[in-house]
Amino acid sequence: MSGSYNFLFHLVGFGFVAGIVIANVVLDRKFRREPDWGKKLYIGGIMKTFGMFGPFITVLLLITGIGNIHNLYIDAPEPWYAQGWLVMKVILFAVMATNGLVFGPGLSKKRIMLIKGIAEKSAPADAEESLKVLNNQISIFLLVQSLLLISIIFLSAFGTGKHPGMF
Repeated sequence: MSGSYNFLFHLVGFGFVAGIVIANVVLDRKFRREPDWGKKLYIGGIMKTFGMFGPFITVLLLITGIGNIHNLYIDAPEPWYAQGWLVMKVILFAVMATNGLVFGPGLSKKRIMLIKGIAEKSAPADAEESLKVLNNQISIFLLVQSLLLISIIFLSAFGTGKHPGMF
């Protein structure tokens, strides 16, 4: 069996991404069921801690992904961008990274600030309704991230570079 450290680090980075997405889905469900506002803040802090790893993991996956493409297609008769599955995987990764680094933290910060206001009794009158809207937006965000992750897994496992004639 041949391999590289680059590929190993890419798999580790993918494991971290999957762990972050799964942990956030599980913690979000716990967050919604928790009646105590203080515990909600604590759970939100844990979710923020997981999110802080996102930029580092994105950079790791970018560097190792470029390395993997280089290793696979350095002597190939056709360029890497001729592989549709790989181009789609790169696009999905870019969307997932942008979504996770731009929209996720903003939604989480709004929700935590609103809960702090509710806990301190300084929130606006429509805070409960605003919290429901933010919870729904975060649910959609987590669903999109999960679907993007599953799509990337599917393309990695069944891309035509591995199974000719599949697509």
